[in-house]
Amino acid sequence: MSTLIENLLIGTMSNPGLIKTAPMDAQELIWLYGQGQRDFSRQDLQSEDIIQAILTEANLSRTALDWANLSGTDLSRANLNRADLIHAKLISAKLVGVDLTGADLSHADLSWVNLEGSTLISANLSNANLRQTNLTNADLRSANLSGANLSGANLSGAKLSRADLSEADLSGVDLSGANLSRADLSEADLMEVDLSYSNLYKADLSESKLRNSDLEEAFLQGANFSRANLKGADLSRAVLRENTLSLLTLSEFNVQSVNLSNEIDLSSANLRGCNLRGAILRHANLGYGLLHKTNLIDAILREANMIDASLRGGDLRGAKFRNSNINAINLMEAIMPDGSIHP
Repeated sequence: MSTLIENLLIGTMSNPGLIKTAPMDAQELIWLYGQGQRDFSRQDLQSEDIIQAILTEANLSRTALDWANLSGTDLSRANLNRADLIHAKLISAKLVGVDLTGADLSHADLSWVNLEGSTLISANLSNANLRQTNLTNADLRSANLSGANLSGANLSGAKLSRADLSEADLSGVDLSGANLSRADLSEADLMEVDLSYSNLYKADLSESKLRNSDLEEAFLQGANFSRANLKGADLSRAVLRENTLSLLTLSEFNVQSVNLSNEIDLSSANLRGCNLRGAILRHANLGYGLLHKTNLIDAILREANMIDASLRGGDLRGAKFRNSNINAINLMEAIMPDGSIHP
């Protein structure tokens, strides 16, 4: 062993709080950890292979771990605050309860990682691979997850308010009950996602893919759904107020019994085959909308704007149109409020 390392180890054992300033490799890190050293903050460990090691409760804050391989390593309860993990490989690593506040994990591979209860506030996870990752009860407030692959991830109980999830792949993910208030989900893939009971207050879902998603009883006040695709989505008993819903694709949409009043803008929306039974659409803007074969039984459309809308083949039994603007409306083959068929 070199004199430099011998002197360093003697100094470390006599003073456990000593921070090593000389370059460190994986072998030294693991050896020092085994001797009881826990503080490895601000070290340079970039591109090191630290595979299947035990580093629980280690202090790696502000440490350079970019391009490092930490696959299978147990870092539970470790401090990785503001650590550099760009392009790092952490496949199947254990990071339960880890502090990753402000850490840079962009382009990192975190597939199959256990991040349960971890803190990732303001962390950069852009373009990271989070496939099949366990993020239950993780704190991801204000985190950057743009372009990240989260398919198959477990995000139950996760805090995602103000998180950037634009263009992220969340297909098939369970987000039931998640807090996504003011989150950016623009152009995200949310196909078949469970968002039931979630909080999407003022979230940006513009141009997102929400086909066959479950938004039952979700809180959607102020959310932006412009140009989103909600084909086959279920919004039963969801709270939809003050939303931007123009230019939507909503075919086979299920929003029965939902209150869509307060001047909701559904202008030019594709509502073909939607279930709007009992929906409250008072003052709503449905101008130029496509409502072919839409179910509007018992819907309230009082004072709504339906100029040049097409309700061809729709079911309007019991619907209320008092004081609505129905100029140039297409009712061909529609079932009228009195049950008659329009020619």
